[in-house]
Amino acid sequence: PEDKPDFDDAAPLQGVSYAMFGLGNNTYEQFNHHARVVDQRMLTLGAARIGERGEGDDDADIEEDFARWKEATLPLIRKYLGSSTPLQSGDDSAAVALPEPTWKILEMDAKKVWTKGEFYEEDAEPVTSFDARHPYLAPVSAAIELTPNADRHTLHIEVDLAGSGMRYESGDHIGVYPTNAEEEVDLLLGALRLLDKADTPIAVRAIDPFAAQQSLFPVDTTTYRAAFRHYLEITGSVPRAQIKSLVEPFARSAAARSFLGPLAADKDAHAAVVTAGCLSLARLINAVHQVEQQAGVSAEEQLQLPVETAFELCPRLQARLYSISSSGKVNPERPSITAVVLQYDAKAEGAPTAKMGARRCGVATNYLLGTVRYLRGDRAETLAPDHQALRAGCLLSESPSLPGAADASVVEAVHDGKDHTLQSFTLQPAPGSACDNGQRALSLPVFIRRSLFRLPADPSTPIIMIGPGTGLAPMRGFIQERAQLAREWGAGREMGTALLFFGARTEAKDYMYREELEAHFSEIQKVAPQSQIITAFSRDQPQKIYVQHRLAEHAELVYQTLLCGQQKLGGPPRAHVYVCGDAKSMAKDVSKALASLIAEREGVAEDVASKWVSEMRRLSRYQEDVWS
Repeated sequence: PEDKPDFDDAAPLQGVSYAMFGLGNNTYEQFNHHARVVDQRMLTLGAARIGERGEGDDDADIEEDFARWKEATLPLIRKYLGSSTPLQSGDDSAAVALPEPTWKILEMDAKKVWTKGEFYEEDAEPVTSFDARHPYLAPVSAAIELTPNADRHTLHIEVDLAGSGMRYESGDHIGVYPTNAEEEVDLLLGALRLLDKADTPIAVRAIDPFAAQQSLFPVDTTTYRAAFRHYLEITGSVPRAQIKSLVEPFARSAAARSFLGPLAADKDAHAAVVTAGCLSLARLINAVHQVEQQAGVSAEEQLQLPVETAFELCPRLQARLYSISSSGKVNPERPSITAVVLQYDAKAEGAPTAKMGARRCGVATNYLLGTVRYLRGDRAETLAPDHQALRAGCLLSESPSLPGAADASVVEAVHDGKDHTLQSFTLQPAPGSACDNGQRALSLPVFIRRSLFRLPADPSTPIIMIGPGTGLAPMRGFIQERAQLAREWGAGREMGTALLFFGARTEAKDYMYREELEAHFSEIQKVAPQSQIITAFSRDQPQKIYVQHRLAEHAELVYQTLLCGQQKLGGPPRAHVYVCGDAKSMAKDVSKALASLIAEREGVAEDVASKWVSEMRRLSRYQEDVWS
């Protein structure tokens, strides 16, 4: 530029300093790739990095990664800016300052209170285009269990998009906004000593009048109960950095400080107690109270976390994304979800016995199970409207003590025949339906997220699909699409071979969609004779067998499919490979198995074959829809 005659074309960022922390997941091939490339480019252009580049790993503990990087980097930034580093809380001469609140809570008498998880107010401008911020309330058109005899709940749910203007393609994702279970909501309300005013109307406003976000929730006025039920993530483990900055400062007793101190300062102690124990905010507060009670601390002196701080500790409740398990060409207005319900027992070292026990339940999948339970007629009753109908709705619960109990978290849990904890949910029946007259209907707040996980444009291109468990979801859509095309074509044309590698625990109990898949493949085989389903049932024999083992066993068939009529590959195959499911082990093992069989039959080194597989990824011929 003319006003900077000393501008160096070779090092245009000379004099620029920066700090960098990247986000990633080490189960993916290019872990933190963007951060590494940008960092190297900035250094090449003459910029100076302050401290080390941080790399967060979402497969491990990304909050802990960031906390360690921040602790090492912030003093260097302060030094660079010429400011003194403040005394740490571990220094006896430093007073522990209470954190400045971001939000203020206004309790009020309001004419209109939004308590049903609304995403926008009814008197606002009508929404005509639906997305993540404006989800569509889609009626549930089907909700069943796919594996009723298995030891886990696997669900099939369809929603109706008619009239929404929304469309999807095979391979897209559907986002679903869940509702927190009543037991979890009351557990947090009790820990914060809010049960007696849980249905008080509140507005939550930013203290800073110039803040970009002036209201915490999408509606003007709600209640404490509705906020925790619909708008906030309340079941996740509390990060170490937030214990240090937002919880520990409110510890007034020595017992509370001695319990929280190591969790805030020592990553190993935090991992053993909070992460392993999945201590949510409510469970953490209750653990502190239990320690204080054992030490004889009076109730008045026990930890009392301000609600404003709790709102800051709990992030907004996010939609859960599911690979759509149907074809947009076959069922354009009825996308389906295939999901396994998540429950497990946490194992914490050194933590007091948790209220509600060690069982932890996935937020969204248990909510979807609640949808199935409600629609099949499980126990539910209409809530008697009180507090200006602030608790109207229908309570799904297997416990006869509810809804009469003031605190759902103290009611004994009910388990089904699979030893699965059946949580309670407050549901809003669809207009014109009710839970007590045999006309049950529900809607789910959903949106469609586009994906690059796509079938090849040319149906003559062979496809190899690897989808164990619910990784079958997008493959089912692909198979529906190819089967319909096969029916339209008839026997006079040839389609590319389609191979499906499906895995589950047992054939008798876990083989979902079996009849449907076999019927579709009988259609596909008329135009692609080599097409077939290859299964791996891990628990049907003494040794575990997974889809990657079946790839190796059927190496010649897989190789011939990859050849696409060529004599030799000589480079990345033209066939398309799709992998969906677990990123940590399965996806890596599948990639290795594929590279190994290519190397063996092509007579090349395995690292060369691995490069061909990587080139397939770059060309979108090897696509993954995986999670960890």
